[in-house]
Amino acid sequence: MRKIALLLTMAFALLLAGALGFQADATVGSGTQGLPTAAKNFSPIDRVACRFAGPSCPEGYTRICRPWKCWCARCK
Repeated sequence: MRKIALLLTMAFALLLAGALGFQADATVGSGTQGLPTAAKNFSPIDRVACRFAGPSCPEGYTRICRPWKCWCARCK
């Protein structure tokens, strides 16, 4: 019983010390000053596969694969 009480006391002391010493000083770093301007010029859509004919689909189509089936779908 004495070991359990000592274990719980030490665990509480460590938890209290961690809570008191915690500071949320998160910074994004020095290389992200131009991020707002870069984000304006960013497009999440990548249409590279639709510009050229691939080995299995013609130009303007891309290969779509699902379990047990693959087909060529028109690029939007």
